[in-house]
Amino acid sequence: MNLQNLSIKRKLMLITMLTSSAALILSSVSFLIYDLISFRRQLSQDLMTQAEIIGFNSGAAMAFKDEAAATATLSALKAKDDIVAAALYSPEGKVFANYSQGDKRLPSSLPSHLQENGYRFEGGYLQVFQKVTMNGERVGTLYMLSDMRQWNLRAKRYTGIIVIVVLICSSLALLLSSRLQKLISKPVLHLEDTMRMVSSNKNYEIRATRFYGDEIGRLIDGFNTMLSEIQLRDSALQRANNELQTSTHELEVEIIHRKRTQDELLTAKQAAEQASRAKSAFLANMSHELRTPLNAVIGYSEMLEEEVQDSGKISNIRDLQKIQAAGKHLLALINDVLDLSKIEAGKMQLHIEVFEIQDLIGEIVTTLTPAIGKNENAFQLRMPKEIGTMRGDVTKVRQILLNLLSNACKFTDHGSISLEVDRLRTAGQDWIRLRVGDTGIGISTEQQGNLFQEFTQADISISRKYGGTGLGLAISHRFVQMMKGRIMVESAPGQGAVFTVDLPVQAAAEQIEPMQPGETVSSEASPEVKTRGDTILVIDDDTAVRDLMSRSLTKLGFHVVAAAGGEEGLRLANSDHP
Repeated sequence: MNLQNLSIKRKLMLITMLTSSAALILSSVSFLIYDLISFRRQLSQDLMTQAEIIGFNSGAAMAFKDEAAATATLSALKAKDDIVAAALYSPEGKVFANYSQGDKRLPSSLPSHLQENGYRFEGGYLQVFQKVTMNGERVGTLYMLSDMRQWNLRAKRYTGIIVIVVLICSSLALLLSSRLQKLISKPVLHLEDTMRMVSSNKNYEIRATRFYGDEIGRLIDGFNTMLSEIQLRDSALQRANNELQTSTHELEVEIIHRKRTQDELLTAKQAAEQASRAKSAFLANMSHELRTPLNAVIGYSEMLEEEVQDSGKISNIRDLQKIQAAGKHLLALINDVLDLSKIEAGKMQLHIEVFEIQDLIGEIVTTLTPAIGKNENAFQLRMPKEIGTMRGDVTKVRQILLNLLSNACKFTDHGSISLEVDRLRTAGQDWIRLRVGDTGIGISTEQQGNLFQEFTQADISISRKYGGTGLGLAISHRFVQMMKGRIMVESAPGQGAVFTVDLPVQAAAEQIEPMQPGETVSSEASPEVKTRGDTILVIDDDTAVRDLMSRSLTKLGFHVVAAAGGEEGLRLANSDHP
């Protein structure tokens, strides 16, 4: 039986029983031991007294060697049932007279070390030795042997009494403990039942009853307080759970709504991207259709201007020049739009070649000299003499610089424009840095955020005053990104602007634009073809272009052969050898 797993009721009863029984048994055993020791000492004293009396009465008989008188004296011990034997020994240790009950035998001689007065317990008997004297002179020794009958009877009797008393007291303790244990076990068991009910029913409104004001009562109060706190927390948790369920439902509805909106936005985005790709592809493919008639307009106006100058009608020249200027402006806008469309359509590629930076800068400065002088601006160029070469797309580098310098000329009046070209090395790579600065109207911090976006200018008033589509910086930014470079701007309103462009000296990869359909490349010219320097073959499906090219080349002294298609052009090439 495992005492630790017993109920508190049985534990209390067991503790009470064990405690009271142990105390009772211990006190009873102590009393018994004390009584037996005292009775044993009393037996020894009584036997020693009797030995003195017998020894005194036997002194004369042993002095005169009267064995009969000595035997008669010892025979008086028959009155003592516990004395089983007695003997008188001579000084030499020989038996002089003896007495015994039954067949108990005495030793024939007395040991020398036992011839002094005293007693001892040995083999369940009490042995007494007493000197026998006559007129102060020792004449022998008295030996008496007594059994422990009285002591044993007393021990058995008292042991029986103790057992009976312990049984009676234990029964009484059991009765009292079975009733008194309720003072402790009742509130504890009640607390256990309450706890079990709360745990099984999950009902935190149940409270335990307090019986007493002791530690168990305070324990019950603490348990009730804990239940109150749990009840409050459970109510709060239930409310929070309800609110969470409501919020979750609302969130699910919101997620469904947002997912539906997201799907709609994704569909709209895909449609917009598809439309943007279609627009970009359309504009990219319309390059020939848009440029060809516009080039014809510009070409015919130039031819008419020459004819008017030859005829002497100076009044019409200004109108023709306006037509040329408007056509060139429109051609520049169309070129920007088509370049942006090719970038968006993914058809813009880099044409890598090695070129002299100094030659490119000189060409650009020469081209922009009229635009610089238009608003009476001063121009400064700072560039090392040995700037070296660059491997990249020279056309796009030229267009970037033309856009930046053109903007500087357009937005600066009676000021200064500067161009700094330098070579530097950072992060283990060589760079060409181009810095275009001006003292023009400047750009605010808010306007700089939209500076490189398509069709966007810093201000509507600027667009009305200076014109433009807002594509120049956007295209320049795209070109710089294609060449793995970076472009930055530093400006403030009224203080001009500085654009910094960093381009790698060595392009990362070489890209070649795919050939147009119908274009052929021959590595060797046919040995049978004989070219003539005065004959030019013009092939174009547009009649106006063929006519314009034929008239322009004829005026220059060439013989022109025109064809409207490829087959006719090949036939004329074989026959006329242009």
